[in-house]
Amino acid sequence: MVQIKEAVLGSGEGYDYKALCMPTLPYCGSRSKPAPPTTFYPLDEPLPLLLCLLMGLQHAFAMVGGLITPPYVVFRFTIDFANVELQQYAISAALITSGLCTLVNLAHWEIPLSKKLFGKRLYIGSGLLSVMGTSFTFLPIFEIAIGQMMDNDIDGTVAYGKMLGTSMVCAILELCFSLVPGKFINRMFPPVVCAVTVTLIGV
Repeated sequence: MVQIKEAVLGSGEGYDYKALCMPTLPYCGSRSKPAPPTTFYPLDEPLPLLLCLLMGLQHAFAMVGGLITPPYVVFRFTIDFANVELQQYAISAALITSGLCTLVNLAHWEIPLSKKLFGKRLYIGSGLLSVMGTSFTFLPIFEIAIGQMMDNDIDGTVAYGKMLGTSMVCAILELCFSLVPGKFINRMFPPVVCAVTVTLIGV
């Protein structure tokens, strides 16, 4: 019975579910009862079933929301407000593409001859369980570009296809950057450049 409880709930101070699930507001605790310390788990520690379910559910909600919202916003508010079938198609395509890319990322395939060509082994995929999805940062660019093309009498779906083609070209550029050593990347993109870029994305 004890072993079943440990497998489901865990044992020890690291599995205080009240501390894990309830938010901790800064400067609101009393001196007599300080806030519990943050728990960090070792790399290969087997987590109990309940904690895995809670973390998996949280990740699933965050993942699905982040995958569905960008294509929905583009198709509903930029391309065609009334075409529900087109919006459903875009959302389904985003979910399927994310699933396929996640499987590729899990595979961790070694690129043949990478050791001879680049002096190190290069891989396709990280081998880690991380969901590959889209980003919200492209939304303003997509909305402005598609809107301008539609003002020039280009169909919304055609304009969206043109933006997808542009994204594919940019993806090839990112692949080329991934082969450049880190020290050269830091020279081309110093912290001040990265900070300004991230700030402008938020603006």
